[in-house]
Amino acid sequence: MKENIINWEDVQQKATEYLCQYLQINTVNPPGKEIEGAHFLKGILSQAGISSTIVESEPGRGNLIARLEGGGEKPPLLLLSHIDVVPAEAEKWIYPPFSGKVVDEEIWGRGALDCKSLGIANAMVLILLKKSVIQLNRDIIMAATADEEKGGTFGAGWLCRNQPGFQDIEAVINEGGGVGIAGKNKNYYFCQVAEKGICWMRIRFTGSPGHGSLPRDDNCILSLGSCLSRIGAFRPEIQLPPVTMQFLKGFSDDDVLAPLFDQIACNPQSADNALKHIKDKGLKQLLGTMLRTTFVPTVVKGGEKTNVIPSECCCEVDCRILPGKTPEKTKKELEALLSDIPRCSIEIIDSSTASESSQSHELYHLFRQSLLRHDPQAKMIPYISSGATDSRFFRNQGAPAFGFAPLLVDGDLSQYQDLIHGHNERISKKNLLFGIKVLYDVVREYSS
Repeated sequence: MKENIINWEDVQQKATEYLCQYLQINTVNPPGKEIEGAHFLKGILSQAGISSTIVESEPGRGNLIARLEGGGEKPPLLLLSHIDVVPAEAEKWIYPPFSGKVVDEEIWGRGALDCKSLGIANAMVLILLKKSVIQLNRDIIMAATADEEKGGTFGAGWLCRNQPGFQDIEAVINEGGGVGIAGKNKNYYFCQVAEKGICWMRIRFTGSPGHGSLPRDDNCILSLGSCLSRIGAFRPEIQLPPVTMQFLKGFSDDDVLAPLFDQIACNPQSADNALKHIKDKGLKQLLGTMLRTTFVPTVVKGGEKTNVIPSECCCEVDCRILPGKTPEKTKKELEALLSDIPRCSIEIIDSSTASESSQSHELYHLFRQSLLRHDPQAKMIPYISSGATDSRFFRNQGAPAFGFAPLLVDGDLSQYQDLIHGHNERISKKNLLFGIKVLYDVVREYSS
C-alpha cells in the first residue's frame, strides 16, 4: 500500500503553532511544575487519536508517556525529550522568554532549543505515523520528562526505576546532538554517541576566626583564593578516546581543519596550540572539552560579615570526566593539585561515569542516510558531549541512546551554543521542520 503524501507546509504551520504554545508554559526547574507542559502535550496527541498517560514522581512533577502501538515483532523505540527548562533573566531578553513570539521566521522562548522543540518534533513524528498507512513492527514510545535540568531524579531516572516497560526499551533517540556546522564543501552534523561523566566536588577550607582589621596568615578565604587560581590555570593531560579520534578524522575533507586535527591526532601534546588556530569559537570550545577532564569552579561560600574573618569557607567544582576515568581518580587528581594548600579537604557530592553507545547500531546508520536525503552535503560525525543528558539512564541499563535533534547552524557554532541556557533562545521555523523531516524518516525506516 502506498504511503500517504505529507503536506510539509501544513506540518510546519502546526509545529510552529504547537511550539509557540508550549514555550508559553513556564516550566523553569526549580520548581519545575512540568505537569502543565505534560497536559499540553497530551492534548495535542489526543487530538490526533494518540492515547497517553501522565505519571507524577512527586506532586506537579509530571512525565508524559505516549505509545503508538506496532506489531510487536521488535522491542520499543523511545523518543525522549524533557519538559523542564532553566531559568531566564527576562530583563536581558529582546522578547519575553515565555512569549513564544515569532519574529523573522524564528520562534523565541526559553526551551526553544533545549528542548521543547524536540518534544514537539517527537509529537509530530507520532502524529504523522498515526495518519500514515505504514505497518509498524514495534511500538513507538514518546516520553517527555521532568527534572532533566536538575539531574533527572524525578524524570527519566525515576521512570527507569519505577515505570513498567522502561526497562525493555531497545533504543533511544534523545537531545544532545544533531547540530551542524557549515564547512566549505560539507555540512558537518554531530551525533552524540557518548557523554562525559560528572564528578562534582566540594572543597572546604578552615582557619582561625578573627576581627577583619587584623590580618591572619591562616585566613581560610586566602586558601580559597589560592585554590581557585590553581584550578583556573590547571590543564589536565590530553586524552584521545576512540570517539574523539573519529571526530578528528571526520574532518579529513576540510582543507582548513584537517591539518589542525591531524596535528592533534598525531601529537596530542600539541592540542592546545592547534586549538588556538580554530577560528570557530564554538567548535574550539566543543573540541576542547572532548580532549581532557575539565575542572570548573561554580559555587563559592564564605563569610557573613565584612569585619569578621570566618573559620570556614568552601567552593564547589563541576568536573566532567572522559570515558575510562573514575570519580575517585578525579578526586585524587584534584587532591594532588591542591596538596600544599593547608587545612583543605575534598568530598565528592555527586558523580556518574561516562556513558557510550555503539556506532554499529542500525539507528546510527539511519541518521546518516536520512541527513543525506534532506541535505546532500551532509556528513555525520560522532562526538562526546560535555554535558550530561537523560541518555545515561538508558545506557546504564543496556539500551543504546543517541543524541540526535537535527539542526543546521549558519555561521559560528558558538552562536548556537550561546543560546542554550543563554539569553534570546530561539529556533527557526525552517530548522524545526528540518528536524521533523529527518526524524520522521529515521523512525519510519527503523520501525517498518
